Amino acid sequence: MKSKGYIENVIQYVTEHPGCYLTHIEHEAKIPRGSTATILVSLTRAKVLRREGFERRYRYYLVDPEERPVTAPKKRPSLAAQSTVNPLTNLFNQRLAQVRSGR
Repeated sequence: MKSKGYIENVIQYVTEHPGCYLTHIEHEAKIPRGSTATILVSLTRAKVLRREGFERRYRYYLVDPEERPVTAPKKRPSLAAQSTVNPLTNLFNQRLAQVRSGR
């Protein structure tokens, strides 16, 4: 998905046509439906757009930059280094060796 260009197209379309629906954005901006829905959800969560309406019939509006809350980006917990051994692996291997030696 060429999300960078699509995101700019969606923001531009909503700026020019406030109160538009997903289907309008999809047809006019010529963006695939799945990509459009994903972009709209991510922009809504980022408080760039706001949506009004009921299930599956949302109207989208651009949020004024002054009204946007200032939040720090979420930090994801780093995954354990790939070189470290999971402590449960050693325990599992020991128990497996005990079971197999009992035969």
